[in-house]
Amino acid sequence: MRIGWRGVVLAIGVFAVSGVSTAAPATFRVATDRTNVGFAVSSFGIGTHEGRFDLTWGQITLDSERHSGSIDFVVDVGSVNTGWDLRDAFLKSDLMFDAERYPSIRFRSTHLDFEGSRLVAVDGEMTLHGATRRVRGADGGRGSDACGASVSGRISRSAFGMSFAYPLVGDEVALRFSIRAVRAPDPPAMEPPERVAR
Repeated sequence: MRIGWRGVVLAIGVFAVSGVSTAAPATFRVATDRTNVGFAVSSFGIGTHEGRFDLTWGQITLDSERHSGSIDFVVDVGSVNTGWDLRDAFLKSDLMFDAERYPSIRFRSTHLDFEGSRLVAVDGEMTLHGATRRVRGADGGRGSDACGASVSGRISRSAFGMSFAYPLVGDEVALRFSIRAVRAPDPPAMEPPERVAR
């Protein structure tokens, strides 16, 4: 599914699962060591630069009986990694992400849609570079021990106030998320974990 709003386009397969569905509520903690966030953007119209973020955290709560829940997912902008320290420093500078002023990218759900016990769509808001835009994803479910999300899509960086160096650096940014979360006996603290070596 492709949903566009002010330059935001995301196609999301939400919560492909392992385990057998159980009565909710259930809380899951994002597993930083098994979660990958990547991006790609055209450069000078002749090539593509790719990178990733090495530090993420968050929690997911699902209650299939009451058809409710929440998703809160955070990416540490300072963990950007393109394989070249000089370029990473540029991306973190106030010309691009401005990591000192805007240290994180955050997605928070605003509404979850269920069909029976299966999660089928998520409405939410993504905040990047101090700007918040609405996004929507579809298709999903969950299991008793683990859950995950496969996310791919494209955003317009200028929609988030990041227009420096356009058109030398493209406006359209391809995003890909592979999120894995594990069952947590208690609601996990929304604090950044230790950075994971990749």
